[in-house]
Amino acid sequence: MFSRYTVSLAGAALMLGMSSARAQETSLEAGEVTELPPIEVTTANKRPQKAQPRQAQPSPATSAPSGLPPESGVGGGAAADVGGPPKETADANVSVRSAAELRDAGVEKVGDLEKVFPGLTIRSRGNRAYANITVRGISSPDFYNPSVQILIDGVPQAASAFTQDLVDVERVEFLRGPQGVLYGANAFGGVINIITRKSRETTASVTGTVANLERSVIATGTAVLAKEALFLDVGVKRSVEPGEIDNLLTGEDDIDTADLWSSRASLRYAPSHGPFDAALTFARENLDSKEETYIRDSLLKERDYDLPIPQGLLKRLTDTASAAWNYRFGNGFTFTSISAYQNVDLKRDTFGYAFPESEEAFSQEARLAYTGSGPLTGVAGFYLRNSDFTRERPVAGDRNEIGTDSLAGFGELTWHITDALDLTGGARVSHDKSTIDYSLPAFMLAYSDEASFDAVQPKVSIGYQITDLTRVYALVSEGYKPGGFQHAITNPANPAEFAPYDSETAWNYEVGISTRLFGTLDVAATVYHIVSEDKQIYVGVVPNQTIKNAGEAESTGVEIEATWRPTRNLTVLTTANFGRSEFTDFVDPASGNDYTGNRVPYAPDVTATLNARYVFDQRVLAGQLALTGNVRYASRTYFDEANTLSQEPFAVYDAGIELAWDNGVAAKFFVDNISDEIYREYSFVDTGSGMQLSVPSEGRLVGVSLTAKY
Repeated sequence: MFSRYTVSLAGAALMLGMSSARAQETSLEAGEVTELPPIEVTTANKRPQKAQPRQAQPSPATSAPSGLPPESGVGGGAAADVGGPPKETADANVSVRSAAELRDAGVEKVGDLEKVFPGLTIRSRGNRAYANITVRGISSPDFYNPSVQILIDGVPQAASAFTQDLVDVERVEFLRGPQGVLYGANAFGGVINIITRKSRETTASVTGTVANLERSVIATGTAVLAKEALFLDVGVKRSVEPGEIDNLLTGEDDIDTADLWSSRASLRYAPSHGPFDAALTFARENLDSKEETYIRDSLLKERDYDLPIPQGLLKRLTDTASAAWNYRFGNGFTFTSISAYQNVDLKRDTFGYAFPESEEAFSQEARLAYTGSGPLTGVAGFYLRNSDFTRERPVAGDRNEIGTDSLAGFGELTWHITDALDLTGGARVSHDKSTIDYSLPAFMLAYSDEASFDAVQPKVSIGYQITDLTRVYALVSEGYKPGGFQHAITNPANPAEFAPYDSETAWNYEVGISTRLFGTLDVAATVYHIVSEDKQIYVGVVPNQTIKNAGEAESTGVEIEATWRPTRNLTVLTTANFGRSEFTDFVDPASGNDYTGNRVPYAPDVTATLNARYVFDQRVLAGQLALTGNVRYASRTYFDEANTLSQEPFAVYDAGIELAWDNGVAAKFFVDNISDEIYREYSFVDTGSGMQLSVPSEGRLVGVSLTAKY
């Protein structure tokens, strides 16, 4: 049933396990006692909670916070003194990865997060502007209306800006399953919550990387403008990707280049133990890329381009500004406000046609959290968002404008029935309005319409602390993706393209357990079942497809996450998702084809990762020497509802060796994708020529990074 790649993954895990067992025997013979650090803390549920069962392990070259650092910010960007570790535990499957873990696994951008999180699949669809993110078998064919929310310091990111580079990140939190109560629209499959670093001391760090497929420099730092009160955080990244696809027609080599500037600055007022803190943040990313290079599928492994059409071009300029503040009233009450503005200007040329797009969005969230000593804790607030999207086709001379207004009120309350038993209930009431204004002056065609969508999204969970380190929980929640209008009008003569589609809903049922075994092994396992209705699916023939509510689907599976630290030298983190996501009722209304029983696109049945770090005992070098390794596996993945196009199972292996001197200087030599495994990121059949065109993954990456810290 399983391919040779699965066997390879199991073999790699077995070898690591054998070496770990030997290391543990040596440790025990020496009379050592290995203990795991305290339980990690998450603010993913918009208040500090313990995230059982594991703690992100600090790398020897770094220092990771213990418990919830005061600067982490309940408000997702502003500092907050929360007064020590929380008493409450998150009864949901939340994973947390520290900056050290992300660095060890080679995670540099959002698209790399599948290396460290269970059940997460991220595919580029040809370019990094509109990635397809799948969680628990839940994906979104419509890349303008994704099934996952991504937030940076509490600020929701536009779909066209999902795959950003991660610069100066403290940790990333990953919530799986519908998160409609606290996050609303599009938190359909889950939420990726990115928290940037917020130091209270003067720091500076510079990292330079030279590799065959990347040249980059990252500079970050914090300046203390007023002792224990005012801070300035700055992060800048410059990256150049030389490419690896050759043009057979022109003889030009390495045509899929990319050039990136990314910067971020945050001014924080965060007095120690004061009741008020605030942060003003501005970020800009400028991407100039030729990565959207579709090649003939038969030339995928060779990475050769031989099409007599212009190469793809992508230019993206993203500006984000936010203001976040917290006020603590005492007795456990904290009021938080996050105001944000984001503008994405996207210039995209595909197959010789230009499709300039832009999106401007403003969002505001205000909430009150209570984490006091009483039997009740919780959070309540409101959220509003306004966005204006524009897409043009200069060749056709048309213009499509989509407006979206969202307003919601939400609340979640946890009753601590006993010291061991918690009951949580919550709901979100939301109203979404979508408008369309389309014009085609050459044919004197104009169309305007609006549609509204209302939803109530409930959540109920119960958790029981069996022992200090063992907890079980059960959860029922609902998520939804609001309806709307087509962002991309391809055939204005077809009235169906102007008709609104309805909201898609999903009910999530899960039970989970987390525990610590033998004092060295943290394990979490969750069984889930998700029922999706009124799925928003592309129907019709490429490229004249439209979004319709054309199906129902179910996704069932089990997630496993484990951290093993048998000695102080070795840390092994492994994740796996075994499931099945399929259409239970889907007949394409355009073609009449019945796809019932087919797999949902971009949803592999099996995904698995394994990350390991081993620190050598040595006295020769004035520092610490560590070896890192990463393996990730994905089973067959389909690209279409008919299940005619797919990527067969594959595994990717990474390795690195790092030397961190005591003076803050570190060097790392790394090889990613050791076997030079080339797989399809995306694939489709061009209806005009009948050719299958695909986008290849990145090949072997060999390089060295140097870091200097102050």
